[in-house]
This record gives sequence, C-alpha cells and structure tokens, in this order.
Amino acid sequence: MSKLDHQHSLLVEQEPHYDQLEPGSLRFFRDASGRFRLTIEADRSYLDVKAVRVFPLTHPERYIAFLSGKDKVIGMLIDTSVLDEASQKLIREDLERRYFTPTIRRVVSLREEYGAIYSVVETDHGEREFVAKGIRDTIEDLGDGELLFADADGNRFRIEDWRALDVRSRRLLERVV
Repeated sequence: MSKLDHQHSLLVEQEPHYDQLEPGSLRFFRDASGRFRLTIEADRSYLDVKAVRVFPLTHPERYIAFLSGKDKVIGMLIDTSVLDEASQKLIREDLERRYFTPTIRRVVSLREEYGAIYSVVETDHGEREFVAKGIRDTIEDLGDGELLFADADGNRFRIEDWRALDVRSRRLLERVV
C-alpha cells in the first residue's frame, strides 16, 4: 500500500462521513449571481458550495472536500486533475480565495507586548500589518526554514525560508521565534 493510499484509508477511518465523489458524476459551475454550484448526476444540486482542503499543508491539490452553504459535507474528491479544465479552474479559484496566504518578503517591524505580537511586513501583495495572540498560537515551523503565521483574525502569512530573508528581518524574527 502506497503512502498516499495509506493516508486515504486513515482519512476514511477517521472521517466516515466523507463520501468519495465520482468525478464523472460531477458538474461544477457558477450561476448568474456568481455562486459556486455543484450538481451530482443531475439529481442533486447544491448552492453556495465551498471547496476545502482536507490536508492543506501536505496535499494542497488532492483530497478536496465540498461543503454545502450550511457547511454540511457533500463529499470528497481525491484528485481534481481528473476533472475537465473548467471545473478545475473553478475549484482552484475557490481554494485560492479561501486559502489566500501572502508570502512575507521582509519584516519591517516585529514586537511582542503583553503576549501579543505586533507585525508590519512586506508581502508579495504589499505591506501588511497584523496582530497575533502569542508566539505559540501564531508561528508554525513547517521545517526547512518555512514558517506559517496566523494573525488574531485567522489570516495566514507564509515565509518560504526565514534564513533567506535580509539580515534585519532575520534578527527581528529571532527575537520572537
């Protein structure tokens, strides 16, 4: 059994309510108002569908679950690459909107005060300011120098390799990491 198959079997054991969706029975589209919709075999239709990653860090392009507008699980698709290009594009757009994670290029300022971290950073989407609740709740070390920050509002920011940042940014990070 491959590692991927093993992970899938563990997922199925832990989450038995995730029915596996058959790619050939699915039709993804946007309605006239722009809502993301899903029809399954022309007999079930869902409005305001949400695509969510089951394994967002380890398998961001595989194991995609779909939720109804009321956050009820519709099912899971293991591999979106088997879908037509238009469906893949719709799913990718929904995931990018939901998992928007700017990459930090430079740390302008970073200070800790009463357990909160106040940050000003330059990202690939411009300068951002954010406040995070605390070091343990804020920074996740993903290995190989990659860090993931979560602010108090649930927004995420990524550093691809903190060791490759400029000297000032590294020094600021070292004070809180």
